[in-house]
Amino acid sequence: MRQINKGAEPGELTQWKAQNRALPNYCYTSLAAAHRLAVRTALVTEQRGLCAYTGRRIDVENCHIEHLRPQAHCGIGEDVDYRNLVAGVPAPNTPQLPYGAHKKADWPAVADEHLFVSPLSGGCAARFSFRLNGEVEAADSADNAAVETIARLGLNDEALVQLRKAAIAATLQIRGRGPASIGIADARRRLRDLERAEQQAGALEPYSFVLVQALERQIRRIEKIREARG
Repeated sequence: MRQINKGAEPGELTQWKAQNRALPNYCYTSLAAAHRLAVRTALVTEQRGLCAYTGRRIDVENCHIEHLRPQAHCGIGEDVDYRNLVAGVPAPNTPQLPYGAHKKADWPAVADEHLFVSPLSGGCAARFSFRLNGEVEAADSADNAAVETIARLGLNDEALVQLRKAAIAATLQIRGRGPASIGIADARRRLRDLERAEQQAGALEPYSFVLVQALERQIRRIEKIREARG
């Protein structure tokens, strides 16, 4: 999970709120298609083209607007609060996925929000540890919220694990030289490129936060081998 830094809500949503705040239908379902498009566009931009929960590539056509606090548990106005909105796979009216927003469904209830690691929370990325086989676990086994979030979002669903594994393998492998064959100089260069991209504008690579961890692991592995050889 990559930390999302929320920006200002789109002007179309601000204008809609000003016009509808006093009306009985002041809720997300009353937003017109144009308002939702403006919101999705803003979300995809601030999320750097990555799904809020999975890290998959998204654009305005293949994602939907997800509520961090589920609509079922929102009070008046909370379901149109821009800070409660993120973008995630898949697009509306498409087959259910066994992970991400579909898996999360109406979790968490307000009483369980302490068990949800939100992508808006500071340091959220460091609470998850990705293995080279694509699986994810809590960085601290005592972090009950991270453990619960992984389960509730289905982050170890086999299909999603395989997507991450493929991205990791492509990053660590030098063509024709087998798995995890990238050298330390190339690994450091690739890591710097990913870190530099975080500081710049524009879309990020899918699973970029996973690839950073994979490269750091590879660098540490090579350093240990060198140390052992003296």
